[in-house]
Amino acid sequence: MADYLPTLKGLQAFEAVYQFNSFTDAAKALNVQQPAISYQIRTLEDELGVRLFTRRQGRLAPTPDGDALFETVSHAFDSVRAVARRIRETRRQPSMTIATYPGIATFWLASRLGALTDPLGRTARVITLTRDVDLLRERADCWILFGSGTWRDLEARLLFAQEVCPVAAPAVAARIAEAGGAQLPPGVKIIELEDPERRWLNWDDWRRRQPEGRALDGPRVTVNDHGLALHMALAGAGVTLGWTAVIEDLLAGGSLVRLSEAEVSSDAGYWLLGRPGFFDSPMGAAVLSALTGP
Repeated sequence: MADYLPTLKGLQAFEAVYQFNSFTDAAKALNVQQPAISYQIRTLEDELGVRLFTRRQGRLAPTPDGDALFETVSHAFDSVRAVARRIRETRRQPSMTIATYPGIATFWLASRLGALTDPLGRTARVITLTRDVDLLRERADCWILFGSGTWRDLEARLLFAQEVCPVAAPAVAARIAEAGGAQLPPGVKIIELEDPERRWLNWDDWRRRQPEGRALDGPRVTVNDHGLALHMALAGAGVTLGWTAVIEDLLAGGSLVRLSEAEVSSDAGYWLLGRPGFFDSPMGAAVLSALTGP
């Protein structure tokens, strides 16, 4: 009979049965049905021409041939596992995790990830959630959050201040201009950001600071994320307030159009946060440089 190796499935089933002394437990460990394990062991015994297990007083026990085969198989599999583990650990790149809001991640951070990861030699992992309390629970290296610059037990560096202007898709902007530029035409809505804590500048803030008769007004729809508001504006669903630092690429590319040159600003803004000492570390310095550089 020519020499040939038994099947890998058969050897895996044999190792598991030997270790657990049970066909049922071996099946659970390998995430297969028990009949599949029985079939593999029976096939392996037929291939080798010997019995590998016997029943002694109702308990499964290996035969001397089973003991001999296990010693070789277990050593071989342990060697393969060790090599595979080293390969995975060698190829696994270190990562750096940033937690922020969906809108900031999509419309501002995404275009900066290349500049962020290249000098670090790390892959960037981005976590997005809408609430600050949830973001701060994440095990991140740093966070991008909105606020006044003071967070307990965290250091902060300003990325950009709050400065907003009304924007819309080009087709919607053209309809507004045709209608006279004040009252919104039928079907066009103001997309407002839900803000029960009154943290962000809203549409009423913008309107109050415009010359009389020049402030846009109309029916409103409310969403809970700035990114969703921008997405709806891009899709032609209405008009929203866009952060000028966030939408600069969309304005430059013509995807959005400013409806007024007037801007409204405040002392709040988006900040990069890190634990004490983060900005003195090579990682913190590189992240800050990448996110605030040209």
